[in-house]
Amino acid sequence: MTKVYLTQEQLQKKIDKFPRTRIAHIPTPLEYMRNLTEYLGGCSIWVKREDMTGLAYGGNKARHYEFEMPAIKEAGYDTIINIMDYHSNNARMTAAAANKVGLRYVLILKNASNRKVQGNLLIDMILGADLHLLDEFQSANDHEYAIELKDRLESEGNKVYLIQDHLYPKLVGMIGFVEAGIELKSQIEKENLENIHIYGVAGRSLCGLIIAAKNMGLDWKFTGITVNYDMPLSEYIFQHKNDIKEILEVPITFKENDMRVLDEYVGEGYGIITPEVAEAIHLAGRTDAIICDPNYTGTVMAAIIDQIRQGKQNTSETLIFLHTGGLPAVFTFADQLANFSD
Repeated sequence: MTKVYLTQEQLQKKIDKFPRTRIAHIPTPLEYMRNLTEYLGGCSIWVKREDMTGLAYGGNKARHYEFEMPAIKEAGYDTIINIMDYHSNNARMTAAAANKVGLRYVLILKNASNRKVQGNLLIDMILGADLHLLDEFQSANDHEYAIELKDRLESEGNKVYLIQDHLYPKLVGMIGFVEAGIELKSQIEKENLENIHIYGVAGRSLCGLIIAAKNMGLDWKFTGITVNYDMPLSEYIFQHKNDIKEILEVPITFKENDMRVLDEYVGEGYGIITPEVAEAIHLAGRTDAIICDPNYTGTVMAAIIDQIRQGKQNTSETLIFLHTGGLPAVFTFADQLANFSD
């Protein structure tokens, strides 16, 4: 059976049917990491700068919320509840996006009581989020806490959107990054790059790029880096592959084998920085002045460095690092990073 591919224009029209609020600074640059490429002596390394989307220190979630926030508003909600870890980038960017569209933002942060106010937590406060800082005991029942809070707010006359109880947040990131895939295709063609292999966090943004590539008939390769054992990809993403196909009305969706998944770089778990990640953060900074965060992009950069050093990355490919932001989290791990020695 012959596959039917879409042009960039046809795919863009499918995206343009969704309500949208422009809050991201796009297109983001595609930048050559010349010094890191020369230092490692392997394949050519480029970086897609999603850290430069501009919304409250930037990050990939700006593309997500261009679509999710207007959908929440149109449904009549006036309040958002979000449950995240105390140093979460998602929490910060959701606060900023909610402010942009005039929604009240209630943020439940796990393992957050008695934490030093810095990094993302500080930005959450500056943005005016209604913070609920849970201790370890409360964090074990975070969803129950959120439901009770939601019920109370609704009894006061609010219409409350609890992000974790809705499917759309699981899909909207893919929609935003389908468009990022169109954008990236044009940039790749402008730079005359070939044999594309994209590395990023194993998540919705990378899946959006996969959907874009497959529907436009591109033979890009993808490697996703696991950063959190607590969120299996089968539940987090892969079970929704037909949902996104139906919503976008595209002929092709992603499959599990479209993304090579590497899970050996997590270390002891999410939020616990490894020596390899610390080295990667310093190396990216010292070579090409790219700042990575300790949870997401630092882990991806550690994987890229290790794969090249071990000779597991094809030297004939053009490697593109999907930098999804996370700058404020660097300050939360200041002691570990400042005391690192190579």
